[in-house]
Amino acid sequence: MEKLEEIFSHEGKVVDNLLNIAKTLRAMPVVDLETPTLCLVGAPNVGKSSLVRILSTGKPEICNYPFTTRGILMGHIAFNYQNFQVTDTPGLLRRHDDDRNNLEKLTLAVLSHLPTAVLYVHDLSGECGTSPSDQFVIYKEMRDRFSNHLWLDVVSKCDLLQESPVLFVTEDGDADHLELARYRTMGPDGAIHVSVKSESGVNELKGRVHELLVSQSARIKSQKSNQETHEVL
Repeated sequence: MEKLEEIFSHEGKVVDNLLNIAKTLRAMPVVDLETPTLCLVGAPNVGKSSLVRILSTGKPEICNYPFTTRGILMGHIAFNYQNFQVTDTPGLLRRHDDDRNNLEKLTLAVLSHLPTAVLYVHDLSGECGTSPSDQFVIYKEMRDRFSNHLWLDVVSKCDLLQESPVLFVTEDGDADHLELARYRTMGPDGAIHVSVKSESGVNELKGRVHELLVSQSARIKSQKSNQETHEVL
């Protein structure tokens, strides 16, 4: 008995470490690579978590400060007896990859390595803390960088939009950039305007998300079929 106590005393820290590792692994989201997944992306505090709540079973924390989402949060959607996954990712800021924090790098890793469709969220109301101009730059970079992903744009908090575009003091309102001027007013071309508070645009968003995920499902099946054919050859 004394021998066992001595061993446990010396090796107890290792056991504690193993228990902590097991706890961390249990808390990590489980992603089925063959199930179509929708990844919500955008700057911090633009309303991604609120949209995850109305679209899926996921219940992320919602607060009015940047980087509320401190990891990859998973939810699920069921459409016509089909199951899909939804992931809420930490927000991206306007800066080079070398300057990004670990949360931002996690978002980029999801986009780089998981077969996801993208729901990109924009907030033009001035509420999120990231200027529309900075959001525009981040969006253009991500759109070009991950152009191989199926993509849907949504402008959130549309109940807070004003007739005149929001300008931060750091922005140049007279800049000769027509695309940016349009973006400040309406967001990207074809973006769905949604308000979780008033439920405006929510039904349209759910329908478009369903279409996007069905397309993602077809893409995954096609890639799997091509891979199996290649292995046979």
